[in-house]
Amino acid sequence: MPPLREVRNRIKSVKNISQITRALEAVSASRVRKAQARVLASRAYAQKAWEILLNIQNASAGAVAHPLLMERETIQKVLVVLITSDRGLAGSYNANIIRVTERFTERIGRPVQYVTVGRKGRDSLVRAGEPVIAEFSDMPAEPRISDVAPIARLAIDAFLKGDVDEVLIAYTDFVNMLAQRPTVLPWLPLTTHAEARRVAGEFIKDVPQISSSATNYDYEPSAAAVLDEIVPRFTELQLYQALLEAQASEHAARMSAMKNATDNASQLIGDLTLEYNKARQASITSEILDIVGGANALQQSIDNMAAAIVRAADQAVAVASPMLAAVAAPAPVRSAAATQILPAQAEAPAPPARKGGREAPAGDNLKVVEGIGPKMEAALKAAGIDTYVKLAEATEDELRAAINAAGMKLAPGLGTWAKQSRLAAEGAWAALEDYKNTLVGGREPDA
Repeated sequence: MPPLREVRNRIKSVKNISQITRALEAVSASRVRKAQARVLASRAYAQKAWEILLNIQNASAGAVAHPLLMERETIQKVLVVLITSDRGLAGSYNANIIRVTERFTERIGRPVQYVTVGRKGRDSLVRAGEPVIAEFSDMPAEPRISDVAPIARLAIDAFLKGDVDEVLIAYTDFVNMLAQRPTVLPWLPLTTHAEARRVAGEFIKDVPQISSSATNYDYEPSAAAVLDEIVPRFTELQLYQALLEAQASEHAARMSAMKNATDNASQLIGDLTLEYNKARQASITSEILDIVGGANALQQSIDNMAAAIVRAADQAVAVASPMLAAVAAPAPVRSAAATQILPAQAEAPAPPARKGGREAPAGDNLKVVEGIGPKMEAALKAAGIDTYVKLAEATEDELRAAINAAGMKLAPGLGTWAKQSRLAAEGAWAALEDYKNTLVGGREPDA
């Protein structure tokens, strides 16, 4: 899973891109409405002008000798005016018209020269090594007929001089906001271009309906004067209309592409946010696991240290017990003449110590018996059981009565007090310690 910082940076960059695409979508939506209005306003006029020229050429049957209406017998060279955009971010708009142009020129099988309108078409043809004789860019957002006059003059002069035998316009025809169709428009001569239609008819734009009846045209002041005036104008008009269609198609394609890009960016932001949350949760879980593991390790270390301390204390007690027993044992008889010490005399406790000027309670130290504490000792001595011998001879009922009289509960190890007190009365302190080590909770293990 990628780091959190990397995911955050990706989310930030995608948000910035979505803002750009949303702004471009809004700009294209504003421009496409104006471009669509211009296209629809001039489309009918351009279509009728083309129809009139084709009808004049068909009705005259070659009688009207205007050079822009005369089709060459053999087509040696072809000039293609390619209209693309200056900027990208328009989806497949530029790629479609460039691809259609390349397929068309391959199909006709003639040497082709290019005049490009727009940087994208120029750059693509230059990279492909195609002959580009002229290029025009930075066309205004609202072009006028005067803006296309240099392009039309270049193409007309090349055709009239015989440098090329046929001129075509490759552009994108605006159908609606969702559909734009790349097409090739036969331009010069202003005829049906039968050869081009025969070879690559699927790329050629449909010609308007030509009148089949014999139509006679009256020209004032003369046919040559009228045709010399309207034919160049109608020729420029076809290029102007193609430019309007291309600009409307460009804005529609860019608006659609930017809308799709904005939607994709929003979806990608959602996916990245989900991935970020997953990574963040995984990081938090990992930190919690580290804390819990550290706490468990610390607790285990503390437990191990406490167990080691307890074991060391037990070992110290086991080593010190024989020494304490030897110190507490009576001195041995050094001669046969020495007076024999009776067990009762040897076991007699030391004179009671004074506390605050008063004598301590008389009797044996009953606390050496496991299970008897200070309160328990006081209760037993209050009942008259103040020596090891009395404690050894007392019955369990008497012990219970003494304990209950003091308001205490019965001790679990009461059954072992008799044996412990007998060992204490006999002075067998080592045996007493060994016996106490075998007790569990003050009771014998088998009890």
